Amino acid sequence: MKKLIILKNGGGELANQLWNYTSIYAYGIEIGARVQNPSFFEYHASFQFLPQEHLLTRVCTILFLRPKRRSHPLNRIGRLIYKSISSIIGILNKDHLISSENSTNSITYVPPTASIPQTFDGYNTIYFNGWLFRNPEGLDRHRTALIEAFRPRKHITEKVHTIVKQLRRTYRHIIGVHIRQGDYATFKGGRYLIDQKRMSEIMREYIHKHDLTPAEVGFIITSDGSIDINQFTGLNITVSTADAVTDLFTLSSTDAIIGSNSSFGHFAAWYGNIPHIVATKEPIEWSYYSRQNTYFRNKYCTLAQL
Repeated sequence: MKKLIILKNGGGELANQLWNYTSIYAYGIEIGARVQNPSFFEYHASFQFLPQEHLLTRVCTILFLRPKRRSHPLNRIGRLIYKSISSIIGILNKDHLISSENSTNSITYVPPTASIPQTFDGYNTIYFNGWLFRNPEGLDRHRTALIEAFRPRKHITEKVHTIVKQLRRTYRHIIGVHIRQGDYATFKGGRYLIDQKRMSEIMREYIHKHDLTPAEVGFIITSDGSIDINQFTGLNITVSTADAVTDLFTLSSTDAIIGSNSSFGHFAAWYGNIPHIVATKEPIEWSYYSRQNTYFRNKYCTLAQL
């Protein structure tokens, strides 16, 4: 059986890694190949993949049993060590390695979306370097298998179920809200940072545009920064204090997501097959969303790079 190994993921956080991983995993399904991803070591403990990984990967994952942000010292050290090891492996196997790394951040599509540029006849293992492998056709064709494969571990699904179930007892609609803070304060000069006051305005607009009352809607807010609840007076909000993996799957279990222009909310929307309303500083084009009840590739989600 052929083996596809994601050797380097580009160092992105959870959602960027997941878009890359699912795309290559769909390629593996397409050709009947086994997919391994040692570069996913920071998050392996939250998913079902470990049994198919190499023994060394399974052992190293013990250090990351609890998900941590990329800035955590343990993650930084782990990335540094892994970068050195993966570089050596890449050099030793360059004849059967494909890279998406390029100076323009252009996407490299894999089958069935597009043929890969190299041929690897005679090699049972293909290595992948980079975070910009994408496979929209494969994600559509193999969606059912991918949703099952990327299901988080039982303790996370149970936690998500408990959170959402409690909210559904009270509210007719549950809306996920993702507020990216952290690096967005400086990234591209703060172009994509949506402050909490503006997010609150969009949440109120959502209620109005859908002919709902505030009492009918419960919002669950996820963020990588602190939340000022005073900005959301009059709205029914629950602020998540969970880790990034739990937050992502909690968002995916809501009815729709209002979120920052980021791959995080967009992956949650894809996984849950729900709309992702991208928060903008400019007025929201509500007519664009009026007939959307499931996931779609949103023209305003420019940073997901699909």
